Amino acid sequence: MKKNKRKKLATQWSNVYVAVTLIFMLGFVFFLSSKVFLADKVDVLSTEINKEFNLNGRGKFTIKEWIYDEKDNEMQVTLITAGMTNYLSDLDFKAVPRVNVKDELPTKIVYSSNDIYIVKISKVPKDFGQVALRLVKDKMNFEEEVFDEAELKKREKDAIITSIYADQTVVDRNEISEKDVEEYAVKVTDEMIQNTEKEIKDRQEEIEENNLIAKKINEEINEQKGELIYQTVDEQTVTNNQIYSMEKEIESYNTENETIKIDIKSLKTKIERLNQRKSDLQF
Repeated sequence: MKKNKRKKLATQWSNVYVAVTLIFMLGFVFFLSSKVFLADKVDVLSTEINKEFNLNGRGKFTIKEWIYDEKDNEMQVTLITAGMTNYLSDLDFKAVPRVNVKDELPTKIVYSSNDIYIVKISKVPKDFGQVALRLVKDKMNFEEEVFDEAELKKREKDAIITSIYADQTVVDRNEISEKDVEEYAVKVTDEMIQNTEKEIKDRQEEIEENNLIAKKINEEINEQKGELIYQTVDEQTVTNNQIYSMEKEIESYNTENETIKIDIKSLKTKIERLNQRKSDLQF
């Protein structure tokens, strides 16, 4: 009797052991498959449109538009830049898809004028996932050509200013046409004119504010000078030092105003150039 009970108990423990082992194995398999699934999941990577990005001494840029034309497998990117180029350099672009980062996509600057660039990316794969557009500073080289591959790769890497991204899940899908390029260039130019006019207005308000502060300081100086006659020699020394300090402060505001006036003049010249560009685009 006892022997049968022991046998029955052993069988029950054996069944429990098998069940626990089976649950453990199923859980382990599920864990591995979950890890594989999670590894395949890719976060959305898309650079924000209409936001100005400051590259800390390497210039600024704003993406005005990024269109994906599914029918023609093309993309069109419109950028407004500032401070990225000079007389000895220009801006170039290189594009790669996430599905094959070694496969560089053909890029072409279809419109370029001062700070505006409209770039076309061709042969975009249907399932590109994400596309990276690299902004590259193309320096004019007056020295001998470099044929060393390692040196060329190093120079190419150093020349990359930044990279911007479009994600397949959120990119704007639309048709691209040559007419759109000209029309959009006019639209962007109009926006730049409006923004520059606003900047001029803001700078003029800065001058008015500085003048108001300088006026109040000058009134304080006159009051202090009026008190000198009633003060002791030691008090006069303190007051004269305060007056000197306030006069220097007024000079500082006046100097700042002169700098702002130069900036305003430069901004007005910029508007003239933008209006000329707009006229050239329309005729």
